[in-house]
Amino acid sequence: MKRSIKYWFGKVFARDVDLEKNAFLYLFFSFLAITFIIEYLILKYFIYMEAGKEREIPTLILFFVISISFLASGFLVDIIKDKTSLYIINLPISIMGLILTVYPYLIISIIGLLIVVMTIPQLIVVWYSTLVHETNMLNRGRVTAILLISCFLLGLLGSFFVIFEDLFMYLIIIEYILLIVIICYSRTYKYIETEERVQSDKQYSKIIFEKHFLRYSMAFTFLSGLLGGLFNDTLDFFGRYEIDIFTFAIVSFFYILAAGWFFDNLGRKNTLVIGILIVSFFYISHGSFYIEEFKNNPDFLIFGIPPKIHISIHYAFAVLPLILAMITISGDFSTERGNLKYRGRINGLYTSLMFFGLAVGYSVFGLIDILYANTNMRQWLPNFPNLVNSFVLVIVLVWMMAGKDILISKEREWAKTLKRLFILTKSGVCLYNYDFMRKFQPQENEKEEGFDEDLISGALSGVITILSEITRSKKRIKKIDKEGNHIYFSFGKHHIVVLIATMELPILSIKLDAFSGAFERRFSTDLKSFQGNVHRFLPTKYYVKRYFSQKYAEYP
Repeated sequence: MKRSIKYWFGKVFARDVDLEKNAFLYLFFSFLAITFIIEYLILKYFIYMEAGKEREIPTLILFFVISISFLASGFLVDIIKDKTSLYIINLPISIMGLILTVYPYLIISIIGLLIVVMTIPQLIVVWYSTLVHETNMLNRGRVTAILLISCFLLGLLGSFFVIFEDLFMYLIIIEYILLIVIICYSRTYKYIETEERVQSDKQYSKIIFEKHFLRYSMAFTFLSGLLGGLFNDTLDFFGRYEIDIFTFAIVSFFYILAAGWFFDNLGRKNTLVIGILIVSFFYISHGSFYIEEFKNNPDFLIFGIPPKIHISIHYAFAVLPLILAMITISGDFSTERGNLKYRGRINGLYTSLMFFGLAVGYSVFGLIDILYANTNMRQWLPNFPNLVNSFVLVIVLVWMMAGKDILISKEREWAKTLKRLFILTKSGVCLYNYDFMRKFQPQENEKEEGFDEDLISGALSGVITILSEITRSKKRIKKIDKEGNHIYFSFGKHHIVVLIATMELPILSIKLDAFSGAFERRFSTDLKSFQGNVHRFLPTKYYVKRYFSQKYAEYP
């Protein structure tokens, strides 16, 4: 019984999660450093700061500036190949900007805020790109959910530094400690993009206006607009957001973990549709009941829930899940072979659209409030904001239902489709081969009966050469289909990896590229000086298990 429960939990939470320890810890600490800064500023300038007309224009300007900053940051991140070093350079600058925000002089405080606004988007896009680089579409939802919720909960400690302003220097000390930790981990973990990997003949404009890409990006923009309207519509009479932080944190914790699992198991589109339906209930109930005449009634409940708790749950189902969905789906788009060159731009664009949607939603619903206060609009259209929310949600829901899913259910069974793996030199010499169909592999000093690995490797190399000559193209072949068999290719500087499988699954290309990169890093010296000794490549078996074995695929 215990063993079955262990494997059930493993299958739910650990299947296909294969991050190396150093990579995960680097991602955790680097995002935690960002989260402390962001949550401190949000709590300081939004949650615990009185609102009013004098704050609406600065808030709108801030949303638009952040949106533009994310858009520009994506281009910068794509230019600079050493992502790890870029992060380490930007974090101290952001910390210095944070220090300037607490100065009593307004101009210095504004300069500090601008520094943070310009550097934090770069840090996020760099982190974002690193996360996408280390994950794939089979595990990205769960890994992102774990990182988001763990860093978010720890980041809430920033509320103490807002309430007790004398403790602010301790926040700066924490940030510098995290910087030192990140620098230490960067010695063992680095993400440096290579020119060979990001070669692409695609144009960025064609990628972002592709129907499938545009469908998801527009959906996130509209959902962000509704969230911006929610920010504008949930102020109490003292001008403070009516949020119970404890309720928000607890609900976010469980919902994010569930959403991460759903993204990786039910697919992106299905999970997003379910999330929209859940959020729709809170939007409609909030708009239907949480109106002016009920605000003065201290005993008023919404479906038996106090309004403050209701709106806190509403935020929990809207804020972090939207960020999780955005990171997961834009990450999927930026891992497609032709899109690798524009990874930073794609990730930055999605985040930019989110803040653009927030700004538009915040301003539109603010305008409605002004019209309600100064005209007879409330009498003509007493429930207009709720009607707008419902209409937009229906449009987004239909828009998403008509699209195709990024992660299809059969991709979870990728391990069952594998047949054979070959690693060969550019001249056709077989360095290593692995048969996934055999439970027990032949010994290293034995040959399989009726199988000539060198003959097959030479034939594969010849096919690649012939196809290049026939097509007169320098573009490398990626896949060949033959009678139910699908042959995938991945090219390194000195080697070629060939994977034979029974199904056409995008995840196999992603995993093959990851395996090929790891193989080249491990055996770069041996590949450059190769003189026929294939025994040097026997440790490749470790990498085969690392990238092509699926834990908890079936119960034992």
